[in-house]
Amino acid sequence: RVDCIICGDPVRHSQGFDAPCSHCYCRGCLLSLVEAYTRDETLHPLQCCLQPLPIPTVLPFLPSDLRSHFQDKFAEFSAPPPSRIYCPNLTCSMFLGSSSDRRSEITCTSCATSVCSTCKNRVHPSENCAENVQTLVVKSLASRMGWQTCPGCHAIVELETGCHHMTCRCSTQFCYLCAARWKTCKH
Repeated sequence: RVDCIICGDPVRHSQGFDAPCSHCYCRGCLLSLVEAYTRDETLHPLQCCLQPLPIPTVLPFLPSDLRSHFQDKFAEFSAPPPSRIYCPNLTCSMFLGSSSDRRSEITCTSCATSVCSTCKNRVHPSENCAENVQTLVVKSLASRMGWQTCPGCHAIVELETGCHHMTCRCSTQFCYLCAARWKTCKH
């Protein structure tokens, strides 16, 4: 028997999950860790003692519904934020893959919406991506409102209160005043 690294309960070594750092997790704590991971990208990659947990050895511990959700989130979190493509159908928003896959058009497997992999909006066969009106409208609004754009993933960020040190959802840290990476500007 060994103690679970999270809850401290004794676990039969044969029934626990062994991390590469020799820590052991009971099934319940491993499930809780995986569930938290699926809701919080900052936990990617799933790790213990700064060593990634081997995904093939984690999967057998998970029930099938959580296993599928975990695999989907792992694929999403593994793609660099600027290249992620999501379904532009607001009632769907499913992760569709990476724009680095070099497909010009992607069809959402959930709602069948066709997506342009270049601009990440609905397919627009009669116009160029640069002419996409919705993108221009959002960028214009951001400029008028004084919102900043993350230098890492190019997401638009609004600061309501607090200091100018921003940490984007993609983990990029930057100055809200000038959009330079943190500690590279004069602010």
